[in-house]
Amino acid sequence: MDYSAVRVGEENILALRSFLLEGPEAWVPLQDEMQVSDETAAGYMSLLFCAFEVAVRRKFAPTYIVGQLVRFVADVRIAAGEDASVINPLIAEDMVRRAVDAPPMKEDVPVDVSATLHAQVFILLYLVAEMNLDRDRAKLEQFIEEVTDYTDQWLAARRDEASTSAPS
Repeated sequence: MDYSAVRVGEENILALRSFLLEGPEAWVPLQDEMQVSDETAAGYMSLLFCAFEVAVRRKFAPTYIVGQLVRFVADVRIAAGEDASVINPLIAEDMVRRAVDAPPMKEDVPVDVSATLHAQVFILLYLVAEMNLDRDRAKLEQFIEEVTDYTDQWLAARRDEASTSAPS
């Protein structure tokens, strides 16, 4: 992905706010707008990924025990009820570990974009509910601001990586 043209725009932030308050159903009416171009879609997906990372770090960083991460993934799957089968526990635990820079898993983690997105969405919404962001508008806006700042930094790092690896 060429991140040089990817920016987090107001439409991305509005889509994230709707997603955090209403869940995946909020994506449906915005789907066409978010997929106008690869850059727009990448802006939203970057924001969603960074929201996941910020939420996980808020819960576990700077200190955690690996067993807490394992138990957390189990709790998310339990809370998902009938939908638990769409959350691959290895992928979910690997994502949580990466978010807090925990030691990598010893098992091979499957590469599955759909399973990764499902785990990301379930974990993010679980953490949003735990933080009561739907009940406290100020906390929601603070979270979105933190996510937006982190996403800007994350995208800048991707652009820097691309510029240093580009042939001269």
